[in-house]
Amino acid sequence: MKLEGLHEKGIFTEHYPFRLVENTIDEFRYPMHWHNAAELVYNASGTCCISVAGSEYELRDGELLLIPAGEIHEIISCSKSGKRYFIQFNISSLDGFGGINDVKPYMEKITKISDDFCPQLRSSVEKCVTELIDEHEKKDHAYELSLNARVFDIIVLISRSLARSSPDFENTRSRTVTGLKQINRAFEYIEKNYPGQITLKDISQAAGFSEYYFSRLFKEYTGQSFLSYLNTYRVKQAEKLLRSTEKSVLEIALDSGFNSLTTFNRIFKKIKGCSPSYYRKAGR
Repeated sequence: MKLEGLHEKGIFTEHYPFRLVENTIDEFRYPMHWHNAAELVYNASGTCCISVAGSEYELRDGELLLIPAGEIHEIISCSKSGKRYFIQFNISSLDGFGGINDVKPYMEKITKISDDFCPQLRSSVEKCVTELIDEHEKKDHAYELSLNARVFDIIVLISRSLARSSPDFENTRSRTVTGLKQINRAFEYIEKNYPGQITLKDISQAAGFSEYYFSRLFKEYTGQSFLSYLNTYRVKQAEKLLRSTEKSVLEIALDSGFNSLTTFNRIFKKIKGCSPSYYRKAGR
């Protein structure tokens, strides 16, 4: 998947609100991000550990994880050998279909689909997913219609199971759309302003919260403090410059938002386990 900043954008065609990505990269990792589509991760083999909204989920053979649209998530680690599929679908594109509002709330819940949760659901969803993958690979006549039908089946299976297990679910959702939008505003502010100074006061005002409430909400959504996240983001930008430019380490430190070489070296080593100079040398 290609990441543009933190927000994964433009992943669908206008009339085809669906995307399937197969991944077999050993020890695969993917940084914290979010997108407007819901995502179903199918771990066909091996293991895969994913962080969503600060909580970690380990997937084993045949297990799946539903990540709602807009949820901040990260692929923490995957086994050396294995195969996983990322299935993204835009639930809002289904507006107008009868009964869609009945299932939407259940697509907003992080759900690990395993035998421990519900063996019948896991088996049924896995069957739909494997049929979907087969259709996508063969691309027979009218395969797009078939893919959309499988997506509908998956949505119905998950929502029915959740409705049976928690009939009052709609009244107990803890996350609000407003809070998510405000946090996303903070991410956008970081993307645009990370080379300069960003204080807790600055980012809190950009998100429209007090410093205390913003700090608490940011930790709830990401699992880390604002400063920890900002340093990690800046180090990610520095990594790109170390690999792709001939700029000095000092220039890269300043371009990435660090106010001194000493601070840059210390934080880079803390996050990456080596100095910036060693990282650059090892990558060449």
